[in-house]
Amino acid sequence: MLTIIPTPVSTQDGTTPPVVFVVGTAGAGKSSLVTAFQRWARFLEIDVLAINLDPGAERVHYDPEFDVRDLVSLSDVMDEYDLGPNGAQILAADLVAAQAEDVFEEIEGISGDILIIDTPGQVELFAFREASSHLVQVLGRGMACLVFLFDPMLSQTPSGFVSQMLLSSIVHFRLGLPTANFLSKSDLLEPDVLERIMEWGRNLDILEAALYEESTSQRFDAATTGQRSEFAIGQLRMMQHASIVPGLVPLSSESEDGMADVLTFAQTVFGGMSDARDGFAGDIEHEIG
Repeated sequence: MLTIIPTPVSTQDGTTPPVVFVVGTAGAGKSSLVTAFQRWARFLEIDVLAINLDPGAERVHYDPEFDVRDLVSLSDVMDEYDLGPNGAQILAADLVAAQAEDVFEEIEGISGDILIIDTPGQVELFAFREASSHLVQVLGRGMACLVFLFDPMLSQTPSGFVSQMLLSSIVHFRLGLPTANFLSKSDLLEPDVLERIMEWGRNLDILEAALYEESTSQRFDAATTGQRSEFAIGQLRMMQHASIVPGLVPLSSESEDGMADVLTFAQTVFGGMSDARDGFAGDIEHEIG
């Protein structure tokens, strides 16, 4: 089930494509999703435009309309400011955000059905830098949404799953964009493991029980177990009370499962790209499944 964390957005003007920011922890599969989504969309004659905002990317396999590495080079930042990789990543992210207007000028006027943006590998560089909020505002133009990728390995434990739920909610709160959660690289998971993770996304009571069982099995003392579970469960209940039920859609860049759900998410937030395409994700899955 595709569950969207809502945020009020401006009405699309019919001339500029909706913008989808792809966000997640390092290694979650952001670039792979952009590559697969662009390839999948071409088969259906949907014009997907891609942008790379990761100055530290060694290579990308999609066709970017704009590549931030042409504007800011991570190696140049390291040399010029005598920084290590981590410090250079932070400064590079700020330099990119400071040139948001230049980036917008590069892409202004492009036409397509949807614009998908590959963000830096470390989610904190994109979500928690003040300059990045400006970048989102400039590029999103009031018509942006966010796809948050859950890492499949981290999602296999209740605490790892809850951690990503909370991180997704924090990023949503920080950037103020409509957000949908996707379980990346779901093809790597055994069917029973995948089903268990999906059940956690559907039913907070089951997740709560699994979290308590995990805390108990890790042999924390009783007080620590209680505090740990109480904190996490309290956050879950707060999300449930606020109708921020996480929801989760399995996604695979290899098999292309979930690609139609990404498109439907953008359609749900901004309206169909054209009348002929409104709500067609189910039909697509039926035709290519």
